[in-house]
Amino acid sequence: MLRSLLALAVLAALALSTQAFVVPPAGQPALLASTTALDASRVNAKQEKRKRNRENMRKFKKGGRKGTSRKKMMRKMQSSAARQVENEFIAKCFISIPPPNAEEKA
Repeated sequence: MLRSLLALAVLAALALSTQAFVVPPAGQPALLASTTALDASRVNAKQEKRKRNRENMRKFKKGGRKGTSRKKMMRKMQSSAARQVENEFIAKCFISIPPPNAEEKA
């Protein structure tokens, strides 16, 4: 009795293990379709993750100088100071020089 049960269990295990190597009938959906669905959901998950990361990057980005370095600011200050000195010089030149027709009238 025990031997027959053991033999039956071995045959059942063999039958179950050999089903992995049998071609499925045409009526059943293939395993490939489910793999494609899994790949599609993976791609969708990756796209959603990219979107979440982009939103969090905007939300948690550090505020600050926004691209202006100290060197740039110093150059702008120096150029504006030089421009102001030059504009004052030009204004003095035009103010101190009498008009060309003023000497003839006097």
